[in-house]
Amino acid sequence: MRRALYLLVAFGLGVALTLPAFAQEVQTTSIVSFEQPVLITSIGQSAGAMMAMVLAQKAGLSSFVYKQRASLKDVEVAKTLIAVLGASGKGLGAAGVDIDSEIAWGKKLFAHAKELKIPIIAMQIEGEVRRGPMSDRIINALAPQSDYLIVKDSANKDGLFTKISTENKIPITFVKTALDVVPILQEIFPAKEKGDMNNG
Repeated sequence: MRRALYLLVAFGLGVALTLPAFAQEVQTTSIVSFEQPVLITSIGQSAGAMMAMVLAQKAGLSSFVYKQRASLKDVEVAKTLIAVLGASGKGLGAAGVDIDSEIAWGKKLFAHAKELKIPIIAMQIEGEVRRGPMSDRIINALAPQSDYLIVKDSANKDGLFTKISTENKIPITFVKTALDVVPILQEIFPAKEKGDMNNG
């Protein structure tokens, strides 16, 4: 099933590659710098985290690991945490958790990262489709605790992410398509040799 999901994400990104150049514009308020190795995980168990993993590969990140539901120990060997925010009812069901326990787990993960002084990049790269009551609970609970936001602009039609960014003084980048994340990752993660984290 994981392979099928990977192929679906890869196909979607491949289709996006055919979009005209004007659709690839990026709106940025600030660009910051982060270190590898990187841990990529999902809060909400949507396909967005796997999409972020594919984007990290395309960006040429040399040291990252993808865990759909990371553990506290996974955080301890990372220098940056990428948390993709967005709830999937099917994903939560497959993981055997409900939205309340998922948010509680996300808060615990974020708190542990902060204890270790590991910066957190929160992403919402699935756009409007990943907005709704459950996703918004995750966003409101966790996005304000992040150090940097990368958001597909169709997810910000109501200005929620702009509000979170402004009120919490969090740098934010809006992208038109998921593939726009690739040059952002290349910019915020300096090139380095492969570390001790392996993707998988």
